[in-house]
Amino acid sequence: MLQDQGIFGRGKEEMTLALSDKKVLLVVPERDFDEQQYERVLRVLESRGIKVTTGSSYVGEIRGMKGSSARASVELGNVKTYDYDAFVFIGGPGVRKLGEDQKVVKLAKDAEYKVLGALGTASLILAQAEVLKGKKATADRSVAEFIESKGGRFTGQPIQVEGKIVTAEGPKYAEEFANALMEALQR
Repeated sequence: MLQDQGIFGRGKEEMTLALSDKKVLLVVPERDFDEQQYERVLRVLESRGIKVTTGSSYVGEIRGMKGSSARASVELGNVKTYDYDAFVFIGGPGVRKLGEDQKVVKLAKDAEYKVLGALGTASLILAQAEVLKGKKATADRSVAEFIESKGGRFTGQPIQVEGKIVTAEGPKYAEEFANALMEALQR
């Protein structure tokens, strides 16, 4: 339903044309990322003509939590926020290590005025960067307390949109999350 009509009634063709010049960076842990989140978000965004780049701690093969792999073409320490319209943080067990990397936290902070998205546990990176301070957000419940300790307002909703920040509980809502990101990119 959301993919065919758009969240606010735009047709698929109209949305694709408006999004074809947009660039999104998927920020993915080098190890133990959630493949379902990554693959579903990537598929939906690319199907709308969005140029999607995968970034991680290094360029090369990255491994998901179930053993599948993807290729990161950008090292996160070299990313310039002006090169992208949105930054999407993919969750999974490896996101905790990624959230300790000050380059990644700085990237999230520097991208505060862009469209930001986080799935599952990846919301902890946005909280660590203090971009959720005073804002509603959702995530995997395992990081709810951390979000609140950093000033965020955890809602527990499947998907939460607060201005240009889109957060989701986990892979079950990845397609709806990607559609909400596309709407945010059009505002």
